[in-house]
Amino acid sequence: MKSIIVNDTVGSILKRRSVRRYRPEQFPQVELDTVVEAGLHAASARNTQPWHLTVLRGAGVIDGLTKEVKAATARMPENRYKELVGKDAYTVNFGAPTFIIVAIGPESVAPEADAALVLGNMFVAAHSLGIGSCWINQLNMLNDEPAFRAHLTKLGVLEGYRVHGCACFGYPESAPAAPPRREGTVNVVEK
Repeated sequence: MKSIIVNDTVGSILKRRSVRRYRPEQFPQVELDTVVEAGLHAASARNTQPWHLTVLRGAGVIDGLTKEVKAATARMPENRYKELVGKDAYTVNFGAPTFIIVAIGPESVAPEADAALVLGNMFVAAHSLGIGSCWINQLNMLNDEPAFRAHLTKLGVLEGYRVHGCACFGYPESAPAAPPRREGTVNVVEK
């Protein structure tokens, strides 16, 4: 095993796992503000900072989003999430009390990367505070579905911005499983 330095930040990165079962209680506003601020400090292509975050808190608004995602997905003839979203038990949030939509503006030259960096920062920050998280991708497929786009606008997602990632956040129902051993290839070239 190689030697690495593990400080608080690296420890959070190494231990963070996606959580798919949450307790219903909401975490404090100060923790949400911390998670969001970490996301807003992400790097972005050409430093455009093209993101707009929409934070949904509470079962009512999140259940409404689930309903709209199910309806919009059913209307689309081609959608890779159709089978998943069509299940009766499907929810956008796995029961988490907070859901964040990351929409990216048209000035972005790398919208998927910009959204991923925001979410990655939020995931690590949340983990460091004892809050679980999970990436949610189903909304990305619905940007051009008219009724769903109208729902996004109603929620406050800015016109001209496209959803490129979402996540749910909350206290895990139980501790996530131990991290699997990561194997990959690393090529180091020295001159």
